[in-house]
This record gives sequence, C-alpha cells and structure tokens, in this order.
Amino acid sequence: MLTVTADTLRSVAERIFVAAGAPAENARTVADHLVTANLCGHDSHGVIRIPYYVSQIRSGHLDPKARASILRETPTTALVSGNWAFGQVAAADGTRIAIEKARSAHVGIVSIVQCNHVGRLGEYVEMAVAEGMIGIAMVGGLRGLGRCAAPYGGIKGALSTNPIACGIPSADGRPIVIDFATTVVAEGKLQVLRAKKEPAPAGWIRDRDGNPSTNVEDFYNGGTLAIFGGHKGYALSLMAEVFAGTLGGIEQYQQGRISAGTFLMVFDPGAFRPVAEFAGDVSALDDELRAIPPAPGFSEVLVPGDVERRSRAQRYVEGIPVPEDTWERLQKTAGELGVTV
Repeated sequence: MLTVTADTLRSVAERIFVAAGAPAENARTVADHLVTANLCGHDSHGVIRIPYYVSQIRSGHLDPKARASILRETPTTALVSGNWAFGQVAAADGTRIAIEKARSAHVGIVSIVQCNHVGRLGEYVEMAVAEGMIGIAMVGGLRGLGRCAAPYGGIKGALSTNPIACGIPSADGRPIVIDFATTVVAEGKLQVLRAKKEPAPAGWIRDRDGNPSTNVEDFYNGGTLAIFGGHKGYALSLMAEVFAGTLGGIEQYQQGRISAGTFLMVFDPGAFRPVAEFAGDVSALDDELRAIPPAPGFSEVLVPGDVERRSRAQRYVEGIPVPEDTWERLQKTAGELGVTV
C-alpha cells in the first residue's frame, strides 16, 4: 500500500484527463471530485476510476469536452442531457440548475439522462448545502451490464446499486450528509478488494446461481450484489430506479449505451421558516444525538457525515492510501497518454 498526498493525486488525475482530451475546467472538476472521494474515505469512487474513464473516452462512450444542456424545463423542473460528458461534470451542471431554480422558486428538480458515472453522490447534495439548501439525489435506471443487484427474493440482477443521498445544512458547519448505495456496498468497494486481492465479507455477494460467496470474482462472473435491509432496502432501490431512471424516460435516450439516470432535488428551507432558525434546530438535534450514551461495542454516537469529515481531515494531513495495483494501473494509463507520474 502506497501513501500519496491529495495534491499529488489531483495533479496526476488532472494531467491524465487533459491528455485524454478534456478541457482544463472539466479535467479539474473530475480530478477534484475523485480526490475528494478518496479524502472522504470512499476509495471506491476515487482515483481507482481513472483508467475506466479513460477507456470510456477511447471507446467513444464518454465525450471529455461535453457539458450538460437543458432539453425541457419549467420554472421548477428541468430535463437535462448529460451529453455523454464526464458524469461528474454533468451532475454538477445539473445541480447548479436545480440550485438556481430553488433560489427563485424555492424548489428545483432535475432529471439527467445520457449521463455517465457521476461518482460520489454526496458531492452534489453538499453543493446544495453550501448554498444553505437541502439537496436530495438518486441514481438509477442503469441497464445492460449494470444490472448487478437482484430484487428481494430473486437471484438474477435486475437493479443496480441505486444510491441515495441527502444533504441538510446546520448552523455549526457540520451538515448532515447521507449517502449510501441501496446494495450492501457499492460495486466500487469490490473493485478496491479486487485491487488488494482480498475476499469480500460474508453477505456482500452471491454467485451466478444465487449462492452466498466471498470470492470477488464470483460477482464479476455473473453474480449479484445483495440489497441491504431485505424487503425495505429493495423498496428504496426501486424508488431510486423510478425517480432517477423511469421519471426522465432514460431508455428513450440510451442510444445503445450503458448508462444510468440521475435525479436531483434542491429546496430552500426558507420557504417554510427562517433559514437560520432551521439550521440552528438541525444543529441542536445533532448535539442531542451525539450526547446519547454509546451502546456496548460503540465509543460514541455519530451523525451521518461525521465519518467523512474526520477522514477528510486525517487523510489531507497524512496522505491517501492507494493500493499498489491501483497505482500501477494509473501509471500505465498515464504512460499511454505521455503523462509522467
């Protein structure tokens, strides 16, 4: 395992994407997003994704120069095409559209189609939080090879990881940030285990015949990810599938490609009460929860977002751990593009 500074990883990522054809602004957006994911402890959505994104550019699936555009809109809604740009670029564009609508009409709802992998979903609800607003985001509708999760009671993949995120501002600078896949783990966690050559914990995956397995390769050989929480997690996954995929009519825009839809909703708490009062009450609620005595086996009670904030602070100082396999793949990709790492 190597330890690399955030600034070094950001520079490497940005230079690779520029060499692959991205304008500087797009390269910077994606590099910042990936390294922030690493800083937050979500290595599955960090720089491990770079070789895959470059392969998408080479295959023509991803247009590194593209930005999102509005296909249809009302004062409070917009159907947006990602135009097969970097998913991070398209989702950030869509979030800004939702924020502007919420600024003028208290709510903004955006459905993005023709969208590549958007990375860590929490990034976009954090954009809303930075504007004093509440953000909700979902991804769903992934078709083809992306159907990696079996419905509750089934053995065949019919859904994807279908993540859900929500960001809520607070007065103390510690917003609530909820961000989770509706599968037991995100598929990228398996990529990290694969890079480390480690088995998966029990309960994460099933093989192609529906049998529980800890062999990561069983997943990539036709297996499935388990949905968390039994029938309740399945219901949340289905909700994300409809909101992010079906609502925007994603299949009408696929053009023979594998992609998911992204649903974004931003709303202004000021529509209901003074924002400062709301944020203060959120902080008070946080403090009340953190003051609860911990149960046996726990050292403290946390609030969603705490773990990522602590990881970000620690890794920025101590560096980001990068598996040797991941670093070698980054070096190989960089070398093919004439970039020195």
